[in-house]
Amino acid sequence: MERNRTGRLPWAIALLIVVFVSVIALVAGRVISRATHRSSYDYRAIQLASNLGLEVVNDGFVYYDGSYIGAVTTEGRIKWSYLIGRNADFDANVNGVAAWTGESLTLIDGQTGTPSFSGAMEREVLSACIGDRYTAVLLGPEHNSTIVLMEPGGRRVNSITLTNQTVIEYGFFSNGSLLWVMSLDTSGTVPSCTVNTYRPGKEMVGSIHDNEQMVYGVVFQSSYFCCAGDTFLKVYDYTGKEDKARRRQVYGWYMAALDEGMLDDPLMAFVPNAQYDSEGGMQDVRMIRSNMDQQVRMPYGCQSLIARNDRVYGFSTEGYVSIATLGNPKVEAYGLPMLFDKVYGVTADNIAVLGNGNIIYLLNLS
Repeated sequence: MERNRTGRLPWAIALLIVVFVSVIALVAGRVISRATHRSSYDYRAIQLASNLGLEVVNDGFVYYDGSYIGAVTTEGRIKWSYLIGRNADFDANVNGVAAWTGESLTLIDGQTGTPSFSGAMEREVLSACIGDRYTAVLLGPEHNSTIVLMEPGGRRVNSITLTNQTVIEYGFFSNGSLLWVMSLDTSGTVPSCTVNTYRPGKEMVGSIHDNEQMVYGVVFQSSYFCCAGDTFLKVYDYTGKEDKARRRQVYGWYMAALDEGMLDDPLMAFVPNAQYDSEGGMQDVRMIRSNMDQQVRMPYGCQSLIARNDRVYGFSTEGYVSIATLGNPKVEAYGLPMLFDKVYGVTADNIAVLGNGNIIYLLNLS
């Protein structure tokens, strides 16, 4: 009897093990299926002759191959191509393309590829940006530089000299009627950032000098603009007066992505400082827009984050994309059918632009 009883015991244990392993396998299978399942992948591969620069715009991307600047739609169709020459750089947005090399500047219509201005500036062009109404051109040197404001045809509106300043970033807001400039002042004992606002053709409108923190980003929210720093998000009006009731603490978080395609109240994505640029990737994401502040966890470590509309896309070089939606606690993740080493961005209609050398992939994320 004892031998029979001990003989039955391994069968019971074996049965429990089988059931336990089956349950674990079923749960794991569901998790993997949730992370990788997708009915079909809709993507296009485009082979460029050379890829020396690429920027995503609302309806596709603009690239430079060493001689030509070209525009490609999300369907993979070439919209236009313009011969710009060697050693050029460019900036592309919804308003058009500004291209420069040395002292030469060319402004190109983003829809037709037709230049509205092509000529020489008095000093080396460091960068340029086309707005709704004006174009801002940053002229060297890098320290004590000058910003020239021009109308679409090239007529100069005015120039702004930034004495003892190094320009970090600049752009237009308020439907293109105002210019903002973020600069670094290194003349004092401690470097500090200043954000000035200008009305093209007229005087300075306002100035922000934050002594509490280092400011590194500017975001626009209706009739206000928000400055992202290493401790707070601070909201100001155009004259530089802070609305302290709207101050939000972001200490320990870094703004890793901003929806630059949305000019009014764009989505911001923050990650812990320790995860930004880390080998393990970014997983804890804090999404902020207006009064909404939501934290999610990506299932895979992400090397690139893209904020677009109400979503944050996290791309992993392991071959996954994670999608977090503002207001939804669930994060979706999918395996991707191609190898890529560069994430350029996401278009207005949710087409991801990925790259692997001279091969560009247009992946439908809808």
